[in-house]
Amino acid sequence: MSTPSSSGSIAKKEELCDCQLPVRICTSKTKDNPNKKFKVCPNSLKPGKKCKYWEWIDEPVTGNPDLKQELEAVKEDVACLKKEVQELKNKAHSYRVEISCNII
Repeated sequence: MSTPSSSGSIAKKEELCDCQLPVRICTSKTKDNPNKKFKVCPNSLKPGKKCKYWEWIDEPVTGNPDLKQELEAVKEDVACLKKEVQELKNKAHSYRVEISCNII
Protein backbone atom coordinates (compact mmCIF):
# COMPACT_ATOMS: atom_id res chain seq x y z
CA MET A 1 0.00 0.00 0.00
CA SER A 2 1.39 3.40 -0.88
CA THR A 3 1.68 6.20 1.65
CA PRO A 4 -0.88 8.97 1.22
CA SER A 5 -0.34 12.62 2.05
CA SER A 6 -0.35 13.63 5.68
CA SER A 7 -1.56 17.19 5.27
CA GLY A 8 -5.14 17.80 6.25
CA SER A 9 -7.69 19.28 8.53
CA ILE A 10 -9.30 18.01 11.71
CA ALA A 11 -12.57 16.18 11.11
CA LYS A 12 -15.78 16.73 13.07
CA LYS A 13 -15.08 16.69 16.81
CA GLU A 14 -17.31 13.68 17.41
CA GLU A 15 -15.18 11.50 15.10
CA LEU A 16 -12.48 9.97 17.26
CA CYS A 17 -9.79 7.41 16.45
CA ASP A 18 -8.85 4.41 18.60
CA CYS A 19 -6.59 6.77 20.64
CA GLN A 20 -9.65 8.95 21.34
CA LEU A 21 -8.13 11.83 19.36
CA PRO A 22 -10.02 13.79 16.70
CA VAL A 23 -9.34 12.16 13.33
CA ARG A 24 -7.73 14.22 10.59
CA ILE A 25 -8.97 14.44 7.02
CA CYS A 26 -6.12 14.17 4.54
CA THR A 27 -5.78 14.01 0.77
CA SER A 28 -3.93 11.20 -0.98
CA LYS A 29 -1.14 12.22 -3.33
CA THR A 30 -0.50 8.71 -4.67
CA LYS A 31 -0.68 7.64 -8.29
CA ASP A 32 -3.38 5.04 -7.53
CA ASN A 33 -5.64 7.37 -5.49
CA PRO A 34 -4.89 10.96 -6.51
CA ASN A 35 -6.79 13.57 -4.49
CA LYS A 36 -8.91 10.99 -2.69
CA LYS A 37 -9.82 12.01 0.87
CA PHE A 38 -9.23 9.77 3.89
CA LYS A 39 -9.55 9.92 7.69
CA VAL A 40 -6.58 9.06 9.86
CA CYS A 41 -5.40 9.22 13.48
CA PRO A 42 -2.98 12.12 13.98
CA ASN A 43 -0.61 9.70 15.76
CA SER A 44 -0.47 7.32 12.80
CA LEU A 45 1.38 9.99 10.85
CA LYS A 46 4.19 10.08 13.42
CA PRO A 47 7.04 7.53 13.47
CA GLY A 48 6.69 4.93 16.21
CA LYS A 49 2.98 5.49 16.88
CA LYS A 50 0.74 2.44 16.56
CA CYS A 51 -2.86 3.65 16.11
CA LYS A 52 -4.26 1.87 13.08
CA TYR A 53 -7.32 4.10 12.49
CA TRP A 54 -7.52 4.87 8.78
CA GLU A 55 -10.53 5.07 6.43
CA TRP A 56 -11.22 6.27 2.88
CA ILE A 57 -13.93 8.91 2.55
CA ASP A 58 -16.36 7.97 -0.20
CA GLU A 59 -17.41 10.97 -2.23
CA PRO A 60 -21.18 11.19 -2.76
CA VAL A 61 -22.44 10.36 -6.23
CA THR A 62 -24.12 13.46 -7.66
CA GLY A 63 -25.29 14.73 -11.01
CA ASN A 64 -25.95 11.41 -12.73
CA PRO A 65 -29.09 9.59 -11.50
CA ASP A 66 -28.32 6.55 -13.67
CA LEU A 67 -24.89 6.20 -12.10
CA LYS A 68 -26.32 6.57 -8.61
CA GLN A 69 -28.94 3.89 -9.36
CA GLU A 70 -26.26 1.61 -10.79
CA LEU A 71 -24.13 2.10 -7.67
CA GLU A 72 -27.07 1.12 -5.44
CA ALA A 73 -27.60 -2.02 -7.55
CA VAL A 74 -23.91 -2.92 -7.18
CA LYS A 75 -24.15 -2.41 -3.40
CA GLU A 76 -27.13 -4.78 -3.29
CA ASP A 77 -25.22 -7.35 -5.36
CA VAL A 78 -22.23 -7.12 -3.02
CA ALA A 79 -24.48 -7.62 0.02
CA CYS A 80 -26.05 -10.71 -1.61
CA LEU A 81 -22.64 -12.10 -2.52
CA LYS A 82 -21.34 -11.57 1.02
CA LYS A 83 -24.35 -13.45 2.36
CA GLU A 84 -23.79 -16.28 -0.14
CA VAL A 85 -20.09 -16.51 0.77
CA GLN A 86 -20.96 -16.74 4.46
CA GLU A 87 -23.52 -19.49 3.76
CA LEU A 88 -20.90 -21.43 1.77
CA LYS A 89 -18.35 -21.02 4.58
CA ASN A 90 -20.91 -22.34 7.07
CA LYS A 91 -21.70 -25.28 4.79
CA ALA A 92 -17.98 -26.06 4.34
CA HIS A 93 -17.49 -25.92 8.11
CA SER A 94 -20.37 -28.33 8.71
CA TYR A 95 -18.85 -30.73 6.14
CA ARG A 96 -15.48 -30.56 7.93
CA VAL A 97 -17.17 -31.31 11.25
CA GLU A 98 -19.10 -34.21 9.69
CA ILE A 99 -15.93 -35.64 8.09
CA SER A 100 -13.94 -35.35 11.32
CA CYS A 101 -16.73 -37.12 13.23
CA ASN A 102 -16.75 -39.95 10.70
CA ILE A 103 -12.99 -40.39 11.01
CA ILE A 104 -13.07 -40.76 14.79
